Amino acid sequence: MILVIGEALIDLIENRYQAGSFNAIVGGANANVSIALARRGTPQQFLARISGDGFGKIIREKLKSNNVGLDYVVDAKEQTTMVTVSIDSNGVPSYSFYVNGTADWGWTPQELPTDADLENLHATAIQFGCLTMAMGPGNLVIEDWAREHYKQKSVTISHDINMRPALGFERNHERLRVERINDISHIIKASDEDIHWLYDMADGEDVDKVVWKWIGDSARHVFITRGGDGVSVYRLAADGSRTRFDVASRKINVVDTVGAGDTFCANLLGQLSDVDALGTDPFDRLQNLSDDVIREFVWTAGIAASITCERAGAEPPTKADLDAVLATL
Repeated sequence: MILVIGEALIDLIENRYQAGSFNAIVGGANANVSIALARRGTPQQFLARISGDGFGKIIREKLKSNNVGLDYVVDAKEQTTMVTVSIDSNGVPSYSFYVNGTADWGWTPQELPTDADLENLHATAIQFGCLTMAMGPGNLVIEDWAREHYKQKSVTISHDINMRPALGFERNHERLRVERINDISHIIKASDEDIHWLYDMADGEDVDKVVWKWIGDSARHVFITRGGDGVSVYRLAADGSRTRFDVASRKINVVDTVGAGDTFCANLLGQLSDVDALGTDPFDRLQNLSDDVIREFVWTAGIAASITCERAGAEPPTKADLDAVLATL
């Protein structure tokens, strides 16, 4: 069972054919991951702080209708977070955020599952990232909680960096924060754009040096998405030698890219769960997988993400949707 912790908010998405017209859509990177996991049939629970306001009710209904596990949702008194999303002619989104004092960031230690809770859930992985790990005060509460589980080697910890520079974060502070969380993660997913912004690099500049520094001498696995150019996978071989391989993407006509990275994460984790590669002693489980197995998982997760890109908004595919596309390739 995969426990996803993080934001569930409302995206006000601009109609690309009617300027100034917006549709209210349930979003948030971690909510998207939970929905994508549920649609592929992977056991999951979503741990979120959801408001009791009108938008919060819309969020709950969307999650419930997609069979997302809500047993550990916190009933928050604060208002729902909102994000306005504008889509350019290439389908690439830009964001404006309304986040001050909203429901998603108020985590307390008492709201997080105990060790006994995780054992009762048969939890094998914790997935987090994006705004939840950047916004205080709750981000540090979650970080401390995750660090204890990393030390215990009790579950796989997966971090999707998913930067949001539009919120005005200070670059050096964010870099140190991301590196700190990476140090307690077994799986890291980032886009090349995330790294370019974090390290003030030019577009197209090689990110390998940064990634290998994140890995160090650990069995940490890093997945760098490169848009239409596919995904680069970084891992250490059993003898400690460095391995990088690239997995191509499926060529499509992009409607928009909202939720694509979240879909990739969910389908990668779902496949790892299918082969019992998540859970106790996480590094050992990951290192026991061959390059060929990981390559296949990344290819399939990339196909799932491409299907999301063919749809308006974050609408991940079901397992049947994904299988239908895979059957044509």
